[in-house]
Amino acid sequence: MLQNVEYVKAELFENNSEPVSSGGLKETPVDTANAGTISNVEKVNVLVSPTMEDVYWLSDCLKDAQNVITEYHDEKPDDQNFVDCTKFFANKTFGVKIQNNGNASGDINLIRDLPSQPSYKIFIHDVLKDDTRDNRRMVTVIIIHQLLHAIHPSRMHDSMPGQKGINKIEHEIANRASYHDALLNLESLHQSGKVHFCNV
Repeated sequence: MLQNVEYVKAELFENNSEPVSSGGLKETPVDTANAGTISNVEKVNVLVSPTMEDVYWLSDCLKDAQNVITEYHDEKPDDQNFVDCTKFFANKTFGVKIQNNGNASGDINLIRDLPSQPSYKIFIHDVLKDDTRDNRRMVTVIIIHQLLHAIHPSRMHDSMPGQKGINKIEHEIANRASYHDALLNLESLHQSGKVHFCNV
């Protein structure tokens, strides 16, 4: 984020000949002709890096996404050690962060050849870094999609004979949980070219 910061040149403070009032404050005569302009001010662009406090709300979206899946997704995880999604989530570790490179709306570090991956990192495109209601809802849907990849690592995005794809399951869950607006907003982002679909 770029912010304009005004710096006053040091020369303005070198001349100490201005009269000082009894209260200890300098009295500077006002030039009414030039009152609206300050010629000795430089504008400088300062780059401000986002801190962890800026994205604390991602953990709320992760929890919401897990709750939605446990409520609306009845299929068992591919990992046969878990009888349902609730047990799966309870025994796995998930981290969510904003990514500043790449162009997918969301991604996950899925290790397909690992039968029981203990932890997952989910990345959200930085176009959604601001904490707004719409972004929270879109991020929740993106996390639902990524969690479905973790639950069903054997499945592709598109449906196969006798098996629903990740995209179809995501849309079914999101619609049942009343996230229709988030699905539409994400579709608009994808069509605008600002972000692309998941790379997994």
